[in-house]
Amino acid sequence: MNMTRGDTYEFKFQRKNQNKEVITEKPDKMYFTVKENDEMEDFILQKRLDDNTISYDEETHYYHITIEPKDTSGWQYGTYYYDIEVITNNKTKTIKKGTLSITSEITFESNEV
Repeated sequence: MNMTRGDTYEFKFQRKNQNKEVITEKPDKMYFTVKENDEMEDFILQKRLDDNTISYDEETHYYHITIEPKDTSGWQYGTYYYDIEVITNNKTKTIKKGTLSITSEITFESNEV
């Protein structure tokens, strides 16, 4: 994923099984976690299903995650690491891993007069 630091970035996804069928069961927990380094224990951003920073549409079975401008405003430009993890019936599964590239911004909040 690529995004400009300080912008709003929204994405959605459905959970699917090995046969590409949509999983309609909502997990007990879900986390979208971002770290500066994939070996670090501490995260710099986390969105969660249980605090509604990840939302779920029961009708379409899409999960929605929004990265707000305040979430990345203090970050350095560069590459960060993320994953999406679900926990259901005490079973933990990472369903997606990747990198998040934060690119330079041209219009800063101070320019928005």
